[in-house]
Amino acid sequence: MSRRSSILWFLLVLIALGLVAFVWQVAVYYQAIRSGEVSPILLQRLESSVSRLQANKNVTDADLSRLANSSSPSMGEVGAPVTIVEFLDYGCPFCRRSFEPVRELVTNRPQDVRLIIRDFPVEELHPGAIAAAIGARCAQEQGKFWAYHDKLFVMDVREFDDNMLSQAAREVGLDESEWNTCRKSDAVLFKIRKDVEDGLSAGVTGTPTFFFNGTRIQGALDRDMLTLLVDTFLKQTE
Repeated sequence: MSRRSSILWFLLVLIALGLVAFVWQVAVYYQAIRSGEVSPILLQRLESSVSRLQANKNVTDADLSRLANSSSPSMGEVGAPVTIVEFLDYGCPFCRRSFEPVRELVTNRPQDVRLIIRDFPVEELHPGAIAAAIGARCAQEQGKFWAYHDKLFVMDVREFDDNMLSQAAREVGLDESEWNTCRKSDAVLFKIRKDVEDGLSAGVTGTPTFFFNGTRIQGALDRDMLTLLVDTFLKQTE
């Protein structure tokens, strides 16, 4: 058999194997759909995707240490096996879409998940986003970050003005005089700028961007996807 014939035969075998694999995969999906067992297949695909993300992530060790900033607002146990760092913008509709699922997940599974909030306000798209981030950080100074954080998202607006932010401060019970003094502090603005710098260094280009144990995942996440991601990362820590 000539070399050309051998190559042609080899290519035909590869095509045949590919067709067999394709038919087998279709049959598996069809059977899963009929039996109502799609989730295990989706989980298998997700685990594979996460593995590829981890293998190809462009996040340095220095970036990872900066992401989990100890002074940033956090929820869940410090030693939890899964750490989620979320870069958010209070005026971002996609952040608002993820807000309830994320809070619900961490509230219900504090031993599994620790959530750390970092600011990434995009003022050009969401006017007042920087002021909202400053207001939330000043609420943190009075131990009421989460109440203020939640209030901003419940307000369901894309643009924040001073009246809205002050109203939110009153509704969560902040000392408004102290809060207003804090908002004028350069130190708070510096923290937000540092968040943006750290985010840019780690590849953040929009909000929300999540880092699951250092693996970057961008975009809104619903309850089902959050649960799948957390369970996948938990399995990888076992």
